[in-house]
Amino acid sequence: MTTLNFHTLLLFISLTVLLSCSDNKRTQLTSQTINSIEGIAIDTLNFIYDGPKDFNFEYFPKNAVRSAKVKECEITEQDSSASRIARNVQFDKNGNIVKDENNFFSYWFKGTVRGKYSYQYDEMGRTMIMKGIPQEDSKDSIMTIWNYNTNGLLFSRDDYEFAKMLKSGADKHLPNPKDYEKYPSWNKLQSYQFLQNPDSIAIEIFADKKSVNKAIYQLLFDTSKKLKAVNKFENGSLVEITEYTHETNSITEFIKRKMHDGKEWTYKSKVIFNDKGNLTEKIVFNDDGSEKVKMIVSYNADGTIKNINYDNTIQEFKYTYY
Repeated sequence: MTTLNFHTLLLFISLTVLLSCSDNKRTQLTSQTINSIEGIAIDTLNFIYDGPKDFNFEYFPKNAVRSAKVKECEITEQDSSASRIARNVQFDKNGNIVKDENNFFSYWFKGTVRGKYSYQYDEMGRTMIMKGIPQEDSKDSIMTIWNYNTNGLLFSRDDYEFAKMLKSGADKHLPNPKDYEKYPSWNKLQSYQFLQNPDSIAIEIFADKKSVNKAIYQLLFDTSKKLKAVNKFENGSLVEITEYTHETNSITEFIKRKMHDGKEWTYKSKVIFNDKGNLTEKIVFNDDGSEKVKMIVSYNADGTIKNINYDNTIQEFKYTYY
């Protein structure tokens, strides 16, 4: 999920302008290649965040975007009350998103929600750095850096914010203005570290150099090597089960999660594919099995998306090319 639909962010002023407001305390941060045996293959990590292959909906299928030589895409969103430019995305010639100006909130796509973002990649097409400015957040900007080991496995993902930092010894609970550094800088919020074992995957979250959460994920496959379940453990206890049912042209997902208060939360959705393997429908169900919302996707002949209909709203895709 890739995955990321629990924040509500707004469009804001230029990323370039704010990120160029540097000072003598600013530190240049870059992605690193680490000599470590730890790490995880991106395709394996996608099983946790996105589910089986092609289950997670992609607004911009990379192979189709690259093959069609798409340079830019503008999405216009229209409902019963208004029509607006909802998103503008720019691509490099390899089909990677390099700039994303997103002015709408969507439950359906992998990546960012409202905000303005830029991306950097290495020569292998791996994501290295993302910078963005979420307007609803009081901070100027955010950044995520992906670090890989010498075997090409993802070792860690570090999240930063560009903001004034508390001085050493300052009271974290009752700080006053003098307790902050004069100039903003990139401050690490948290770091995700990844470890792949033969039968499980460990994801540990660190904040202030201390471990704050560690989850173990068990991936289960059927005899045809299709993902059928992901079991999540925290502190040795099973806290979440995600099950997938594969049919000829569809996959059904069922999630059962144990909340902190002991109650169980469930979620059921289904995706339907056409004969070309493109996702044409995604349905979310109510607890009684009735449809809560349905998304319908139409494609151009080159495999790029033409339009999306959901919840009495239509999104039209307009492309420019190299």
